[in-house]
Amino acid sequence: MKHLAIGFLILAFCLVVGMPSEAEIDPAKAEAVWLFDDGAGGKVVDSSGHKRNGSIVGKDKWVKGKFGGGLELNGTQNNEVIIEGYKGIGGNSPRTTVLWYWTKKAGRCRLVCWGANDTAIKYHVRIHEGDTFRVETQGGQLFANKPKLTDGEWHHLACVFPPGGKMCHDHILYVDGVEIKDRGGNNVGVDTDIKTNDVEIGWNKWVGHGDPAQGVFDEVAIFSTALSEKDVNDIMNKGLAVALSVSPKEKLTTIWGSLKTIRYFGN
Repeated sequence: MKHLAIGFLILAFCLVVGMPSEAEIDPAKAEAVWLFDDGAGGKVVDSSGHKRNGSIVGKDKWVKGKFGGGLELNGTQNNEVIIEGYKGIGGNSPRTTVLWYWTKKAGRCRLVCWGANDTAIKYHVRIHEGDTFRVETQGGQLFANKPKLTDGEWHHLACVFPPGGKMCHDHILYVDGVEIKDRGGNNVGVDTDIKTNDVEIGWNKWVGHGDPAQGVFDEVAIFSTALSEKDVNDIMNKGLAVALSVSPKEKLTTIWGSLKTIRYFGN
């Protein structure tokens, strides 16, 4: 029996070593992960482990998302998601915001928002007046000149603020996994407030500009790190649940523990 257990260990080791990594993204850097797979009720569960669950204001309309379920908002100021008690990432700390969004309603709207309504301290990830992707810091904004996002197709959006960044134009914008090079806007500093308002999805009741979102949200997450282009594409292609799954090292630990149990009972 001892030889059998050793044989299982060798086989398991070979399988794990040859296993492709599913989680090169550090899950500990996930501030909040909302998969929108809840399917019913007025809460959006945070899957990061931080318990930053969202409360749906107004009617909850659960629909099919890009990965599993999604939440459709109706474009009014009384229909959004508020993450009560979580105020986002502050100052000029690195961050990444990702989401899937579907809409065919033209015009500007809010997607993921926090901060306060003053120069440099607001942080809004949104759709620009020209139906393209945009991030703004009140007085400063960075927007894509193309492509348009209001075409009735799903689009994956990622807004990355890198280490050492100080200005709005230090952001990197991705649409459907491709970095936006054709961009514009006013370049103002980034010093995000995290004392005033909670994070909101689909609207920001404390700050003007932009309209409430009328569309479907899925797979929204905020990270306290600047994700790479590969990371962004992994999330887009695999979904957050797979991209943030356990690493082969953790799988090897699990297999090792199981085999030790086999060997113990086989003595």
